[in-house]
Amino acid sequence: MCSGRESGKNYQGVVRISVVIPTFNGEKYIAEAIESVLSQTRAADEIIVSDDNSSDSTLEICSRYASEIKIVTNPTGPSGFVGGWNNAIAHATGDYVSVLHQDDLLAPTFLEEIERAIGCYPDVGHFFVLSNAINEKGVVIRTAPEVSGEVLHQYSGGEYVRAYLHTPGNLHRCPGVVTARRLFAQCAYREEAGHIADDDFFYRIGNFTDIVGIHLPLASYREHTGSETGHLSELQLALRLLNDYNFQLNHTADNPLLNNDIIQIFKDRELQFCHRVIIYALRTHQSKELLYGLRRWLSFAPQHGNLRHKLKHLVR
Repeated sequence: MCSGRESGKNYQGVVRISVVIPTFNGEKYIAEAIESVLSQTRAADEIIVSDDNSSDSTLEICSRYASEIKIVTNPTGPSGFVGGWNNAIAHATGDYVSVLHQDDLLAPTFLEEIERAIGCYPDVGHFFVLSNAINEKGVVIRTAPEVSGEVLHQYSGGEYVRAYLHTPGNLHRCPGVVTARRLFAQCAYREEAGHIADDDFFYRIGNFTDIVGIHLPLASYREHTGSETGHLSELQLALRLLNDYNFQLNHTADNPLLNNDIIQIFKDRELQFCHRVIIYALRTHQSKELLYGLRRWLSFAPQHGNLRHKLKHLVR
């Protein structure tokens, strides 16, 4: 075990790290994503672009890098963003796998720091770094959260879930996560978890391994109108997240890492998105969605308080 950033064993050539990039109509940013992997100070052992039947120029752009990456395609796609992740992971052959979304970026020393952490914690199967938020032009719009303590920190599964949820904006984001490939047989990304399938995976992975955080901002996730979140209306997003947190609540018994405090967070978020569905439906005159939100509210009232008070607060 290492303390701080002491060098662990040099694992290059001993363990193999795959970076997989699921793509679907990602022509706008895919070249930047690929080049961020090719620019690593510790080279990836394989780089796989897994395309989900894009109809734009994504594959044409990727073909420019054909001598340095492997390109696989799914002619029956699109299979949805979670299906795309799982398809990409299925093609990886490395001991460890990092899923990089087509619009996100890795800092040049990302894999170098990951390899160092693997050398320090060879029995750990899940690693993460911190992420900055960037805009369409790649400009940082929010910096990674500040995490106290040493740069390298080992979390138990329960500590990880609590830190992930209690850190404003979440402890980390999707880019910059590396998982031992063997663990995907036990803990895959679940399509049923919907829009928060990444969070759902992070909530569960600690049942199978400890987690090591590298508390450095070595990845960037991009916020833009063409993203899986950005292209949705406020009402559409609220509906999805309302159902997604309901899914979490219906499956808490499956995950012993979720204590009462965490379950309450899920309940509060379900309530929050129920409020949003109602108010956004009112604003846009969507009667079907309004009735759905009200029925959902009635299904867990009165334990969540006064609806009129909540709506007035949300409008403000």
